[in-house]
Amino acid sequence: MQVYEIVVDGRLSAGVADSLAPMERRDVVDATILRLPRSDPDALARALALLESLGIGVTAVRVEGEDEPDAEPGQKPDPVPSGE
Repeated sequence: MQVYEIVVDGRLSAGVADSLAPMERRDVVDATILRLPRSDPDALARALALLESLGIGVTAVRVEGEDEPDAEPGQKPDPVPSGE
């Protein structure tokens, strides 16, 4: 399943995370990772808008669960030639 991961500065309380949307929340050192399903196309925009309105800094947004474009599942793509 593909999910968005939003990394925010500091630790978010469960109440703040729950007010964003139904999502997983994981605390790491000095940050919180929020995971949103990609099945709701507006979830990311709503979550980012709310975080911004609360003054919560977003460190990164990434998509998890995507395969590399030209790779078979579980296979790493060939490295890019160095031009030699």
